[in-house]
Amino acid sequence: MSPRRDRWIDESALQRVLRDLLCLAVVGDHVRWVVTDDDDLVDWLSGAGRRWREWAETLATRLAEDGVPPDGRVRSLARDIGANWVPDGWLTSEAARRLIAQRLGRVAQETRYQHSQSEGSDAELLGSVATGLEAQVSARRDARRATTTAG
Repeated sequence: MSPRRDRWIDESALQRVLRDLLCLAVVGDHVRWVVTDDDDLVDWLSGAGRRWREWAETLATRLAEDGVPPDGRVRSLARDIGANWVPDGWLTSEAARRLIAQRLGRVAQETRYQHSQSEGSDAELLGSVATGLEAQVSARRDARRATTTAG
């Protein structure tokens, strides 16, 4: 196994969730800037992006307190560039909502898994982030139902 691959295996749960939150924030920014017909989604993404960055900041602070060096906190970000691909050009409301629902659901699920594998204060922190992400998933699902019903 290559040394680069070993670094990924040694990545902590906090590092994984930090990476996922930052990638989600970047995808959210992209969608917010290119969606053509959904002001409600743009407004929601503005608030959600701030929250994702706040959670990421909390995780990064914890990693620094735990002595994880800066390169260990951010090196894995490049690993998921392909997984966080966004479509070219402008996005319709439907395409944007689908993209955000997919990414948000994946990050919430992965964070809940990392929470289940953690102990102590890491588990508490990851549980809090997972609960917040799951609340966002539910809010997006409710908004989608309301839009579908109104349509």
